[in-house]
Amino acid sequence: MFNEKDVSIERTKGKGPGGQHRNKTESMIKATHLPTGLTIAVDGRKQHTNKREALKLLEEKVIQYYQQQKADKKKKVRDNKIKERDIIRTYDYKKGVVKDLRTGKTASIKNVMLKGRLDLLR
Repeated sequence: MFNEKDVSIERTKGKGPGGQHRNKTESMIKATHLPTGLTIAVDGRKQHTNKREALKLLEEKVIQYYQQQKADKKKKVRDNKIKERDIIRTYDYKKGVVKDLRTGKTASIKNVMLKGRLDLLR
């Protein structure tokens, strides 16, 4: 997922107050993950610390991005299954269970029917 070879690092002068030190050194780090286009900028006093922090934050952001992509894909597949089905649930009164055919989950009829717990089938 995250590889440091896929990251572009830019060093620039920081912005804001700081006087001579700020104007002389390029301590601000801007890290860009090339495959996704995600960018993180860290502006502190020390360049090496900023680089480590930027890579750590960027890695977290990339992992979160891929997790969101995976969740969106899973939701899309589930939504398509819901649209394709005519029968949504089957009720087996002898066994006392309800099965949601879209999600494949099973729950007790007592919980679903009497207590209104349809969230058990999602």
